[in-house]
Formats: sequence, structure tokens, C-alpha cells
Amino acid sequence: MKSNLPDFDELLFLANNKPDDLERLRKQLIEEAIQDAPLEYQRRLRGIQFQVDMKIRQSSNPMSACVAISKLMYESLHQLQLTLTNPEHAQLTRKRLNGELPAEDGAAPADVICLTNRRAAAPTI
Repeated sequence: MKSNLPDFDELLFLANNKPDDLERLRKQLIEEAIQDAPLEYQRRLRGIQFQVDMKIRQSSNPMSACVAISKLMYESLHQLQLTLTNPEHAQLTRKRLNGELPAEDGAAPADVICLTNRRAAAPTI
């Protein structure tokens, strides 16, 4: 079911008097937007929404959340601009991130060590 966005006055009322209802509406509208997107984009959209939700959760107040989300969007736009203006650099960066190429500084990829096994084997004091 496609929900309609309430008018500004109702959103303001919810924000001031029923913040839980406003949050529920926000999540419902986001979920509907993701469901309406083509299937091949839904996973990426959920990942972006996760990042946005974490920025909101980590913020101490709504203005801080707004600034953090704006920064996230700006960084994404900046990456898009770099990709459009220099596609070769973007392709190399993507290959480095995927582990297909060594890091720019020549450092080799690090080994990941499972600490759970080491803690179990370590003597207790």
C-alpha cells in the first residue's frame, strides 16, 4: 500500500507531540520507496539506509544528525564527480578496495587474525 506524506502541519505536530509515530512513518515511507525500486537496486538502497540510520543513531541531537547525513551525501557526490571526471582513477580505486591491486603506498594487504582462538588458548592470570 502506497502511503501519502502528511502535510507540513501534521508532520510538525508529530515531531513535537508523537515522535515515535513520526519515526514509524519515516521507516514505513522508506521501506515503501525501497520496495518500489527495481530489485537490483534494493540491496544497495538498504545499505545506504543502514548508513543513514547509523549516522542518526550516533548523533547527539537532530542537527548533528543532519550535518552527518549531509556530509555522507557530499562525500558520495564527490566520489561521483571524481568518477565522472577521471574514470581510470575510479577504476583503480575500486580494484584496490576489492583487493585486486596493492595499496597505493605499496603496503601489502594485512592478514586477519581470529582473536577468539587466541583468547581461549591464552593462560589466565
